[in-house]
Amino acid sequence: MDNDLKISSGPIFCHRCGTLMINTGDDVLECLACNAKKDAAEYDDIIIVTKSNPKSFPSKLRLRRSKIQQLDRYKEESARIKEKCPNCGNDEMNYHTMQLRSADEGQTVFYHCPSCGHKFSINS
Repeated sequence: MDNDLKISSGPIFCHRCGTLMINTGDDVLECLACNAKKDAAEYDDIIIVTKSNPKSFPSKLRLRRSKIQQLDRYKEESARIKEKCPNCGNDEMNYHTMQLRSADEGQTVFYHCPSCGHKFSINS
């Protein structure tokens, strides 16, 4: 899986109580909760594999890509309105709306002229 992260060391948890064990510096792992001790050498060859979902760590780029994909979907669902194109004067334009700003503000209306391809948007 592409989202696997393989590291050769990581947190070791107590076999008795599940608390995080610390290395006391003399190659002994010790649990501060129940005083259990383990030889640190037992964990030298362990590989820890961590899996994460890409949605767990949202990024600005991923959010922008998502909005662009939504915009493409809305373009397919556009409606036609009797609105004059400011570029070529065509009497009809395609439009669709999308909520890009916060919920208490109006939607953004996207216009597209089927005749000349001119595009513009208005915040309503």
